[in-house]
Amino acid sequence: MVATDISASEPLVRALAAELLVRSPWLAQRHREADYHDLARQAVDQLLDPALLWQDHLGPLYGVERVKGMLAQSGKPVSRQAVSKRRNLLALRTGSGRVVYPAFQFQGRAVVSGLEELLAELPGDLVSRWTLASWLGSPDADLDGDRPIDVLRQGATDRVLEVARRWAATLAA
Repeated sequence: MVATDISASEPLVRALAAELLVRSPWLAQRHREADYHDLARQAVDQLLDPALLWQDHLGPLYGVERVKGMLAQSGKPVSRQAVSKRRNLLALRTGSGRVVYPAFQFQGRAVVSGLEELLAELPGDLVSRWTLASWLGSPDADLDGDRPIDVLRQGATDRVLEVARRWAATLAA
């Protein structure tokens, strides 16, 4: 039964392999020296959605529908467009084009205070949103080993913004 499933998917596998070899110089070079099982594993790793790979580090990631429900007030729904236009939300676009939101940016049903100011200090053209999410969720020596998102939750926005400005200066240099 497995052999039938594999043979039925052969055209797809061939098409995927051809496209990967055209689009990935790294993969094309590896193809010449290949251990094909290892190469296949590495190609599949490249194909996986970043959200799946990052979830262990960042924690849960919410989809737009979940965020719409969280931001609804007094039973009034929030539109998908209203969610995407919010300047105080850290939105991450996955490799498949899906938009997800790290759960750590919410405190109850509200967005953590100070996040909008932080996002303004670290615009997307300076630092990728995925890198920013990683920084927010990682212990920082300049914050006594605390995670920036936790320091924001404690209300120390100015302290986090100061560290973020120094980081931004090093990124811009």
